[in-house]
Amino acid sequence: MAHRAAPTLPRPRARLARLARRDGDLLTSSGSLTASTLITSATGFLYWFVAARLFSPEAVGTASAAVSAMTLVGTLGMFGLGTMLIGELPRLPGDRWPLLSAATLTAGAIAAVGALVYLGLAWFAIPGLRTALPGPTMVVLVAAGIVLTAMALVVDDGLVGLAAGPFQMLRNLYFAVVKLVLLGAAALLPVTATGAPILASWLAGLLLSLLLLAPLLHRRGRLGSLRPALSMLRGRTSRAFDYNLLNLSLYLPHVTLPLVVTAVLGVRVTGAFYTAWMVYTVAVMLPGNLATALFAVATGQRAVLRAKLRTALAVALGVGLPATALVAVAARPIMSLFGTEYADVATGALRILALAYVFAVFRQLVVGVVRVLDKVRLATAGAVLAGCLEIAAAAYGGAHGGLTTMVLWLVGVFALEALVTAPIVLWAATARAGGRPERSDR
Repeated sequence: MAHRAAPTLPRPRARLARLARRDGDLLTSSGSLTASTLITSATGFLYWFVAARLFSPEAVGTASAAVSAMTLVGTLGMFGLGTMLIGELPRLPGDRWPLLSAATLTAGAIAAVGALVYLGLAWFAIPGLRTALPGPTMVVLVAAGIVLTAMALVVDDGLVGLAAGPFQMLRNLYFAVVKLVLLGAAALLPVTATGAPILASWLAGLLLSLLLLAPLLHRRGRLGSLRPALSMLRGRTSRAFDYNLLNLSLYLPHVTLPLVVTAVLGVRVTGAFYTAWMVYTVAVMLPGNLATALFAVATGQRAVLRAKLRTALAVALGVGLPATALVAVAARPIMSLFGTEYADVATGALRILALAYVFAVFRQLVVGVVRVLDKVRLATAGAVLAGCLEIAAAAYGGAHGGLTTMVLWLVGVFALEALVTAPIVLWAATARAGGRPERSDR
């Protein structure tokens, strides 16, 4: 009697199952990063919505300015150490937590220096910044917040390097929930005229998110020795410095664009542009997170890069293109959520940015590729040039037209960047280990 053939999965399902087995690490890491971004964005909106209902506008304005400063200076205080951990931790044998602890402690020390510089500038040189520091309590809270922000961000990157992305997502979820609960409790305090209670809830959320994560990691057997081994940073600081330069060259143009809009088109347009820019940033976070995950899972393994990059391209295009097409179609209703004036000013800008998503795919993924291929310094030079072109194009377009014209010029630079980066990404996705492209087997 002939044996019956074993049932097989339908071909699309079989491919998905094979993809999940082969690239589960990439998908899990990028999925965790994307979920963390969504959690942060959604709960951040809710946090400030609740703050606006419970506290005075002056208190909310003071706290939001302080949080912006903490985020900016804390991010700079990472000094590339988080990116260094993503690349180094997967290659380390044995207990890798001493390196993570050392990097976290070092980032905190660098951020402390940055906090002193910022507070000095705010107190003695820039009166506008001093208004966000009404009293010694706010000064202490801002300084502590800068240090905690840098350390928490390094821990997040370290968890990605340890292939513990879901725990990184949980850390951000703890932070989101705890700070919201504490915000409600802060509103019951007798002193609510300043931003100190709001800022205290933010800092307490940061600290408790780290403290709550530690026992969970311990129970799952994922926590090693927390004693920092500063000696493990030797030979890695120059790499961290290179990563820091690349990160800054990518980060600074992003935060500078709203200032360019203010200088060229005025504050009224800036509010609408900033909102559209934030929506666009959320829309294009997928290829950025895939690039980070790609670096984590393929670092030091160029042979692995090709298959992982193919999956990253497929996910970035297959998921991102329909999503951003929907954003383009619904651009006006999306902007109308923030107000009719926002929709009137920035609907066209958001639509153009959303339709330029495919350029962002190659611009973001190439960052992961050059990190895996250890071409960071060359990439930094290219990123600096690209950033200067973006700022110049935005300034020129804004000076010769409105916001839509400015965005068209900006997207023109994005297209030029994609023309340069797409061949690199496609080569890395198709090249054999010896460097020659392979023929497609599909």
